[in-house]
Amino acid sequence: MAITVCLREQKTGNSKGLYQDLNRLLRTPGLKSVRFCVAYARWDGIGLISESLESFLSNGGSFDSIFGAGNGVTTPDALYYGLALGARFPGRTYAGFVEDTYQNAIFHPKIYEFRFENEVVALLGSANLTGGGLSRNSELGAELRCPMGQPFEKQLADYWIEAKKTAKAVSLAEIRRLASSAGAGSERRDEVGGAKKGKPYLTTGVRTAPKPLFAQILNLPNFSNDKKLKLLAEMDALSDKPTHLYLQIFARETGGSKGKSGTAVQLPVGTLGAYFGLRDDEERMVTFRFPSEEIASRITHFSNSTHQVRLSPIMTVNRPAILHLERAGEDLYSARFVPASAYNGTLESKCPNQTRKGARRWGVF
Repeated sequence: MAITVCLREQKTGNSKGLYQDLNRLLRTPGLKSVRFCVAYARWDGIGLISESLESFLSNGGSFDSIFGAGNGVTTPDALYYGLALGARFPGRTYAGFVEDTYQNAIFHPKIYEFRFENEVVALLGSANLTGGGLSRNSELGAELRCPMGQPFEKQLADYWIEAKKTAKAVSLAEIRRLASSAGAGSERRDEVGGAKKGKPYLTTGVRTAPKPLFAQILNLPNFSNDKKLKLLAEMDALSDKPTHLYLQIFARETGGSKGKSGTAVQLPVGTLGAYFGLRDDEERMVTFRFPSEEIASRITHFSNSTHQVRLSPIMTVNRPAILHLERAGEDLYSARFVPASAYNGTLESKCPNQTRKGARRWGVF
């Protein structure tokens, strides 16, 4: 059998995106393994195929990825997802990255490889694993099908071996280092870093990840609550952190004296990383801006426990209550209490999470 080639085009503003081709291949019966080697990766692109990818892995497949990093586009969120897949599907994933060595040369491949028992399918072209690359940019690629054992199949296998030799394994330490570097990408910044500022946004045919990564983690099926919260606690370098935190306040909190309720509120450990951006054993001063006062508090992310923060305004409301925090700036949070009449409804709609049975309920959005 000869190699077959089919062009795959994505037109700006068209409803058909290259993410549909990736989803189609990920859901093709008989798929054994998948390997992506791309220059740029963002969660806004990966999230377009995450459901198909996780379904494939749930059925016993394997997934290896190598992304360029430190290039101003690839985000910590994309790298975190590789770790999340590794935690959920141990032994069946590899997440690596290649960091550019030179100012004037970049790691720039775009290879999407799908291996079946008798053939390999490769998508080669211009599209990166980003929202732009998979849904809204003008992109062109080729879908090549080749029988196993043919020279082209062997060349693909050899390329992967060489690419993996140059890659480093993704780790929490590396994500944090890259996130603090000048080449860190952000999900909240466009893919060209503002170079086209002032031009209109394309809205027709645009698709992005249906939910941010933190929401994806909280909704992972067949994955224990403890493991989900551990992942969130480690995601201090997320570029797209939750904006809102809803926190249940009990009728009696700790820190009081002579039998009276106190003002010390425990922050769930999952919020310390993903919401407040604190890594293990890190502490930071943050400010809670209530309508009547501002409270500056030092928050510490203890590795094996939650952290208590004293919030005196909880003494001014009937409890139980729900505290709503909204990100207002760097380490600055607007704080208000949900009206008592809305307590039950808000608890159900905005506080779906618990660290353990009997603990306070909370939610991030």
